[in-house]
Amino acid sequence: MLGLKKYAILLLAVASIAATFEFEPVDLGVLQQGIKKKVEIKGKNVSSQTVEVESVFNQMVGGEDFVYPQRITPGQNFKINFTLNTAYMEGDFSHNIILVDTSGTPWIAKVRGSVENPIVFSERILDLGFYKKGNKKTWTFYVWNPENKPLKLKLAPASQKEFKAEFSNVKLDVRDFENLKEGGTTPAVKINLSVTELEVPKNNQKSIRKIVSFICENYPNATPELLVTGYWEQPSS
Repeated sequence: MLGLKKYAILLLAVASIAATFEFEPVDLGVLQQGIKKKVEIKGKNVSSQTVEVESVFNQMVGGEDFVYPQRITPGQNFKINFTLNTAYMEGDFSHNIILVDTSGTPWIAKVRGSVENPIVFSERILDLGFYKKGNKKTWTFYVWNPENKPLKLKLAPASQKEFKAEFSNVKLDVRDFENLKEGGTTPAVKINLSVTELEVPKNNQKSIRKIVSFICENYPNATPELLVTGYWEQPSS
């Protein structure tokens, strides 16, 4: 019985916290990767208590430059404004925007939407297999824009330390993603990516995970990148 009583008290406490603020849900729809979107959340203090606000932050990546009231009185309508930087976001998202008062109590507002990458890769994860220092490995894949805009790509400087890439313009048939064919109507870039020499880890890490980043002249704020995975080949005993 004591356990049930404590559980009931906890539920009442949670309900009390949840009833302090009401937030209007925010749906941003489809955003293009790389843009900075101004976001406004409307809320109301529906309780009889004044709340002193300590901070507001995004539980996920992308939220920055938050503006919010320092003090919210009973019955007050208020706004939280911030900028959502979509440079490192992709796909559907549902973000928790956390308002924290000076006692450490959090309240959650929801912001949802979807980020569309303007650059499509035929491969996003490249398998290096078992790799030994000095080994050579080359992959061939394609990159294009869903709106059929020609792309201008180059390897990012940070990735040039361990990889090199050759680019050529082609026309691609993208109707079947699993069976891409050259000779279609979609402007694309054919990339031959090869390993120059991977840096040997200093902590005896056996797995390999390398982000290969590109720069796109057409979409300078986007983050076209893929992942190279593998394992360091162990010397034979």
